[in-house]
Amino acid sequence: MDEQAWDRVAEHFDEAILDVPGTDRRGLIAAVLDRLAGTERTVADIGCGVGRALHLLTPRFGRVYATDLSRECLAIAEKEHAGSGQVQYIHADLTRTHGLPEQVDVAVCINTLLHASLEKREAMWQNLCDAVKPGGHLLVVVPSLESALYASHRLVRLNRRSGHSPRDAQRKARRAMSDLDLGIVVVDGVPTKHHLKEELHDVLRARSMQVLETRKLEYPWQFVLQDPPSDMEPPDPWNWMVVAEKKT
Repeated sequence: MDEQAWDRVAEHFDEAILDVPGTDRRGLIAAVLDRLAGTERTVADIGCGVGRALHLLTPRFGRVYATDLSRECLAIAEKEHAGSGQVQYIHADLTRTHGLPEQVDVAVCINTLLHASLEKREAMWQNLCDAVKPGGHLLVVVPSLESALYASHRLVRLNRRSGHSPRDAQRKARRAMSDLDLGIVVVDGVPTKHHLKEELHDVLRARSMQVLETRKLEYPWQFVLQDPPSDMEPPDPWNWMVVAEKKT
């Protein structure tokens, strides 16, 4: 989506966009940030949206940057964190620049690398990695393609349990997908990039990043299925969280 579309989303962001830090029930993001923290260190939340991750950053780092494509989202983030004078808010389009005044020790990027255009997504990846100091770290969260396909499988099972024939069970579970081989899944009418774990590792290695950790960030079924049964057994759907270090 472009800047104007995100500006329109800003006022109902909480209803429209999954709160990744808020649904991180095992505290995996916080645990990584604890390891990387330091009052003399710099951190950037790149694609910060309305600032949902800033409460994890301000107690752990000395200087905090928050960038986003949407001025409306930035305004909400700044209002919500008005008491924290250590955050600098920056309007920046990651397809063009990371927008930071300096390279940082830690860059956090949560569900921002979603663009269906490979050209724009490659620019986003490069700008994101360029924002990190040599020896610094990147924490990135992206939608999982494996999870999207798994959710379709679970929906077929639910349809069969409801008495549908195998053909109807699959037909009713079919989602609007395009360019599936490239990881593009249509979500609420928007073509959205989803990533394979191995694909993430390859993209990062190509940009001088050494992958240190890859974890599943699970979130509730209600964000994938309409009115899911209360007895949905695990695993839940997930995003990929990858931690990488920039080679010196």
